Amino acid sequence: MRFLPRHRQMSSVGRVILIILTLGVAEAQGQSAEDLQRELQDMKRQMQQLQERMKKQEELIQKLKAAPATPPLAAAALPAAEATPPAKSQEEIEREMTEKIMRRIQPSLSAANKTFPSQFNPAIGFIVDTVGSYKEHPGANFEFRSGELGLSASVDPFVRGYAIINGTENGIDVEEAAIVTTSLPYNLTLKGGRFFTEFGRLSKFHDHDLPFVNRPIVLDNYVGGESQGDGVELSYLTPLSQYLTFTLGAYNKIGADNTQVDNGFGRPLSRFTYLFRPATFISLTDANSIDLGATYAYTPKVQTYDQEDVGQLGDGKARHLAGLDLTYRYTPLSQASYHGLIWGTELLYNNEYANVSGTDLPEGEEPLFRRRDAFGMYSYVEARLTRRYYPGFLFDFAQDRTRLEGDTKAYSPYFTVWASEFQRIRLQYTYLDAPQNHQSEFFLQWTVVMGSHVHGFRDR
Repeated sequence: MRFLPRHRQMSSVGRVILIILTLGVAEAQGQSAEDLQRELQDMKRQMQQLQERMKKQEELIQKLKAAPATPPLAAAALPAAEATPPAKSQEEIEREMTEKIMRRIQPSLSAANKTFPSQFNPAIGFIVDTVGSYKEHPGANFEFRSGELGLSASVDPFVRGYAIINGTENGIDVEEAAIVTTSLPYNLTLKGGRFFTEFGRLSKFHDHDLPFVNRPIVLDNYVGGESQGDGVELSYLTPLSQYLTFTLGAYNKIGADNTQVDNGFGRPLSRFTYLFRPATFISLTDANSIDLGATYAYTPKVQTYDQEDVGQLGDGKARHLAGLDLTYRYTPLSQASYHGLIWGTELLYNNEYANVSGTDLPEGEEPLFRRRDAFGMYSYVEARLTRRYYPGFLFDFAQDRTRLEGDTKAYSPYFTVWASEFQRIRLQYTYLDAPQNHQSEFFLQWTVVMGSHVHGFRDR
């Protein structure tokens, strides 16, 4: 038990007396002599009561010091008037004061949390992507691939929104404009609008974000370029120690360049495309890790919405598109992520009811449809020699979806130079081995980022 020394107690009494007398004199300025006399008598009486109370406490302190230690039950038997509560430690007093303050300011904090700076000042970025190319047959060309404007902001405590507006020589298009929830229970995330679906690994990356100049041929032929989709997507992060997510989606179609389906027409539910994807991240060691994912996209009935050629693409039959992707990373921690190695591979399998009669049909003859299987893949390896220099190699293989033509292969060594975080230059050579097209191709890509441009944790 802690007690204040007697001289500190008397000092405290003196402060109390001084405060009381000061208040009394201040209030007496506007009072009569009789009122002042009466208040002074009251003050004296209060002081006497205070002195008697302090005397009793002093006697009790001395008695407790002199008395032997008593068991808890005996101490509890002391008269209520003589029992004194134990002194609180400084930590307990500070904790109680903090709790009281937090209870008072909690409503203000809750109101403040409903507003985010980005609500009125969204993150804005602009990307310029240009490519100079030379091919044996068409010749040379300077290509303005895109000028991409990105906007992103928190809407409220429940959702955020982002938009990607892309301008090319063909016009201006909204590539992405989506709403994403941020506070659903059970580790759920819901996304709706137009966005790049979670199909595979690289199909959901914009062209300028790829680790090489051009998108792999198999993604162009099977997915339809970028995996753009108008629809809704639900993701679930499992509460396991091992990172594992499941994604379900429903869309008008998958693929920005997929011409089999038109977003401008309504359709029964049997003509939507449905997606399922599990994905995991495996940490082998501190410097070695693997991304592993599988994707399955199913369209019950594939049919064009061109009023003149209804049924010419897919003939209203089911299409299956499946993929398996694996990415290995070696990133030594001592090198601050500026050195390392990345190896990425994705396998795709397509099964659909295809027109095998070709495009040059005699007038009046009906097209012939057969179910066809097709396989494709790409694999690349990229070494991070320094913070600026990234050499790599890409191999590309794709079978024709209708199997009417031969296979396509491409071999592409490339070299990337990061002039800074916001400027990248890439040189690439591609030898294309396609049906009736064997040629060498050279590319020089120059990409510049202005403003905000943020990617997820998954590296290219």
